[in-house]
Amino acid sequence: MEKEKIDRINELARKAKGEGLTDGEKAEQQALRREYIDAMKASLTAQLDNMVVVDEQGNEQRLVKKEGGSCCGHNHSHHHHHGGHCCDDPDCQC
Repeated sequence: MEKEKIDRINELARKAKGEGLTDGEKAEQQALRREYIDAMKASLTAQLDNMVVVDEQGNEQRLVKKEGGSCCGHNHSHHHHHGGHCCDDPDCQC
C-alpha cells in the first residue's frame, strides 16, 4: 500500500478523534482500512507460501495451505507443515 494512503488513514484517524468525520470521510476511512487489511493479508499469505520448515533431521518441507474447514473443529484458517500441529490450543488433537 502506498505511503500516501497510509498517511491518509492516519490523518482520518486523528480527525475522527478530534472534530469527527463527515459521512464521506467515514466511507473513505472504511475503504482505506479494508484496502490496508487486504494488502497485509496478501503479504502474509505470500510469506507463508514461501516458508519452509526444517525438521530435526534437516529435511525441508514447504508449508501447505489447509483448504476448506478446520481439521480440529476450531474456527481458524492456517498454514501448517505435514505432520505439524496447526493451532495453539494445547488440548487440540489436530
